[in-house]
This record gives sequence, C-alpha cells and structure tokens, in this order.
Amino acid sequence: MTKLKLSPAQMKVMLWLSQGWGARVSHGNAVEINGERICNVDTMTVLVRLGLAERETRAPYWMATAEGRKLGPNYVPELPSSEP
Repeated sequence: MTKLKLSPAQMKVMLWLSQGWGARVSHGNAVEINGERICNVDTMTVLVRLGLAERETRAPYWMATAEGRKLGPNYVPELPSSEP
C-alpha cells in the first residue's frame, strides 16, 4: 500500500479504528468513538473511499478494513512462514 496523506482528523479516527474500536453517528452529522465526538460523516466517507474503513449495516456503523488495521500503532506485519 502506498503511503497515504491523511488529515489530522482522519489520523485520529484511524488510530481508534485500527485498534478495533467502532464508530457510529451520535446525532446529526457527528460521529463518535467510545462516547467521544471524533469527526463528522464526511470524514468517514473519505476513509471508506480510501479503503481504510467500511460501513457496517448495524452498530458500530464503521470499522477498519484490513488495510486500515495496518495503520495501528501495534501493527506487526506477518512474516511468510519458512517451513522446510
């Protein structure tokens, strides 16, 4: 995956989502994670378009994709197995 240039709001959202948290619409256009307003629906739409988040049919409404989880602070790429 090429290095993406994310806005500060997008980076903040992906820090949460990449660690397994889900995002949901709290009211109006506001999106919250763990009870904290974190961004708006437009920010989530861009993350979906970039392939970092996906919309779920029920709560939580957005989760990180496999590519989005790679942005997490504790992500360690899996090494190919070296079986003889």
